[in-house]
Amino acid sequence: MYESRNLDHLGIVAAVCNEIKLETEINDVLGIDLRQKVTCGQTVKAMVLNTLGFVDRPLYLFPEFLRTKPIELLIGTGLNVEDFNDDVLGRTLDKLYNSGLEEVFMRVAANAHRYEGSTRFYHSDTSSVSLHGNYEPVEGDIDAAPIEITHGFSKDNRPDLKQFVVSLIMGRHLPMFIQTLSGNTSDKEHFRMVAKTYSESLNEIWGEDRIWVWDSAFYTKDNLKHVPKDLCWITRVPETLSDAKELICSVDIGTMMETSLEGYHLFGTEMRYGDVLQRWILVFSEKAYVREMKTLKKRISKEKEQVEKQLWHFSKNVFNCEKDGLQALEDLQKKWRYHKTVDTAVKVKKKKTSVGRGRPKKEDNLKNVFSIHAGFKQDENAVQQALMRKGRFIIATNALDKQLSDEEILQGYKDQQHVEHGFRFLKDPLFFAHSLFLKKEERIMAMVMIMGLGLLVYALAERKIRMTLKQLNETIPNQKGKPTNHPTIRRIFQVFEGISVLYDNQGTLLEVMNLGEIPRKALSIFGRDYEEMYGIVG
Repeated sequence: MYESRNLDHLGIVAAVCNEIKLETEINDVLGIDLRQKVTCGQTVKAMVLNTLGFVDRPLYLFPEFLRTKPIELLIGTGLNVEDFNDDVLGRTLDKLYNSGLEEVFMRVAANAHRYEGSTRFYHSDTSSVSLHGNYEPVEGDIDAAPIEITHGFSKDNRPDLKQFVVSLIMGRHLPMFIQTLSGNTSDKEHFRMVAKTYSESLNEIWGEDRIWVWDSAFYTKDNLKHVPKDLCWITRVPETLSDAKELICSVDIGTMMETSLEGYHLFGTEMRYGDVLQRWILVFSEKAYVREMKTLKKRISKEKEQVEKQLWHFSKNVFNCEKDGLQALEDLQKKWRYHKTVDTAVKVKKKKTSVGRGRPKKEDNLKNVFSIHAGFKQDENAVQQALMRKGRFIIATNALDKQLSDEEILQGYKDQQHVEHGFRFLKDPLFFAHSLFLKKEERIMAMVMIMGLGLLVYALAERKIRMTLKQLNETIPNQKGKPTNHPTIRRIFQVFEGISVLYDNQGTLLEVMNLGEIPRKALSIFGRDYEEMYGIVG
């Protein structure tokens, strides 16, 4: 009787793990226990395969995931499903934590150094991961827990759930650092701390001439004063600062410099803030302007409807004196951003001082009451002020001696999208991230590191095939069948779907089946080791 097992794209994943010496590096750090059949390196490799398996299975279903896979081909000979039980996984996660998760990740990532390219930037950001459940700390161990699963500012828009925070540093293509933090961690403090603590280690791996890129949460006087003086950075300036407001509204588009980046105009000036001399670059984006203009028009229209209703209801109110009525109208008008009152009229009528219904009688005591009636119109000055701010933002840098042009600084900030792509991967429902169920904080942190390794392998596979396609001047069909030298690795994984391994009744591997033309070409692009994984050579 014959049996087949699914190989699909996991052969590529396993080959990338082999190329960066994942198993060897983990075993060198954690050691090899001769009493264990499965090494920690093999366990980590298996978890990375699970992370990139396009299935949604948490750890307790791990054997179910492996049962349909050619384990000896992907991980090692002499192993079976039962060898990867929850005790093996748990012990490995504990050992990873005890060995220093950040250092382990940076050590593995260093082996992908040659694929990163010539980028000069560290793109650093954080994101929250929400968890279902109470996650109450064990009594007496509250202070001992390495992180706190708790409520905080939720970037998932789930303030009702407890969370932890993930800190990620990306280059232009590959992740360089990952760390798990408490759910209420402040970005303002964390950015400064991660730069001070890990910048030297990162520079040893990726090179000295690096510039950190952060979002506006970094830009505080305290951070600017306490971050190391020799650390160069690029960040967005909060538009709430008075100097920022003034610069945004004072520069005419005609005085801004055009760039080779389509639709961008720049204006640079020196500024001192937080006792640090820096360069501020005002950026105008045509696409952002068009997008924000549509939003502005919707807001104006919505406010117009609200103002109309508010003034109708306001006209039904009565006041004891004219001054009170006009003041109330002024207070109401302060809530509007794009409209103002016109043609204000005060109406006076008699009202009984005593309680009772019906018209006032001659003998009743009467008093004057006032109602305020007003029209409204669009406040053109306010609208013009709003228009001046649309499509504009400011980026700042202290890298004054790096000979970077304003355009290069803008491009460095725009590449902050790479870290956002990294978070999208970590939170993708097709992957492992939202299946976190571990109750022990140390194991949660270790599992996040495993997910970071999954991101590293995923990004490296994509980088490798794109680089080689360009070097060989080759292409691969995209989803529409058109040739491209810039495919996504997800697309490559898709064309490997259905590839399986055939075994005989003795468990001997006979052949790899369903290996079509496009997968064969992709494997030839990846290289000989990848072809061997699918039995094409050797």
